[in-house]
Amino acid sequence: MSTAAVVLCSIFVLTEIIFVPLYLKKMWPTKNWNSLGCKMVCATAYLLLALTIAVQTDISGSYAVLMLLGFGFSWLGDLMLHIPKPTKVFFLLGMLFFGMAHVFYCMAYLKIQQKLFPGSPDFFWQEIAAAVAVTAAFLIATYSKDIHFGAMAVPLSVYSCFVSMMTIKSSELGISMLLGKDTADILPAILLLLGGILFSLSDASLGLITFDTRYKKFKLKIFNTVTYFAAQVFLAFTVLFFN
Repeated sequence: MSTAAVVLCSIFVLTEIIFVPLYLKKMWPTKNWNSLGCKMVCATAYLLLALTIAVQTDISGSYAVLMLLGFGFSWLGDLMLHIPKPTKVFFLLGMLFFGMAHVFYCMAYLKIQQKLFPGSPDFFWQEIAAAVAVTAAFLIATYSKDIHFGAMAVPLSVYSCFVSMMTIKSSELGISMLLGKDTADILPAILLLLGGILFSLSDASLGLITFDTRYKKFKLKIFNTVTYFAAQVFLAFTVLFFN
């Protein structure tokens, strides 16, 4: 990348480091317009980070386009889920936007899979079964803790399957690259692994915070927020390697 691009990327990462703590401070214990502003600064930072990297590589590349669409829908999801005094409509829209983001992330990962393993099917039945199993395990675990999602159980289950599939795809690719002999694949493999796993951990903790006041604790919110924005930053940097 050019020197200017490196400086811009550094500024966007620094923006995350500065505004994530500000967002946490402003939003606790209740969402408000100030915290929304801080959150959207963080969301815009990861979007611009990915865009800057894409421009420096090849913004017309299929991986870059798909990932940028994913980041764009994530940005919209961030907005919908943090509007003060939200209704179920905003929450459902947020889930829909994030669900679309995970669809585009998975499509981007398929581009890597097709390059590394040409001729393999896009999805294996084991991957689909694993995504469903992870979702079922989460629902059973939360139910055993007396956490009930009510009418939101179905859309949450669908969304969880999308997140799980994204994590499974990114983890499979990351592990496959780590097991390969090319040392140049180590960093992008780690970015894929961390991005997918941290995203799932963030969403799981958000579910606990949102649907059970027993888990609405500041420490858990810190975990939820830091893992989320870290995941987006790690995934943004994958554009540098896979575009």
